[in-house]
Amino acid sequence: MNNAELQAYLEEHSRVIDTFRAKGLDYQNEKNQKRQPAKRWNENKVDRAVDKMVAEFIASIQVKMAFNIRGEHAKEYQTWLTFIEQNEVVEGLEESVNEMAFEY
Repeated sequence: MNNAELQAYLEEHSRVIDTFRAKGLDYQNEKNQKRQPAKRWNENKVDRAVDKMVAEFIASIQVKMAFNIRGEHAKEYQTWLTFIEQNEVVEGLEESVNEMAFEY
């Protein structure tokens, strides 16, 4: 499962990406307000920063799961789905993201 497939799966089966994105947007907006007025980012730049945060979040999840999914079936999509379900990955991510706080 690549990053795009993982993101699509998470978006379809949970709100973890939406929750992470909302927290990331709050963080980036707060960070932006602390910049000098002349150096503040426009909305598009803030959105790109949030998109980058989401991409890094997805990549991190994918790498951690790939470390645990090995063997001859590691490239099969179904193997990933089985791992996600058996290890309650979605539930764990939702709990972690709900408790997550970015440092300002």
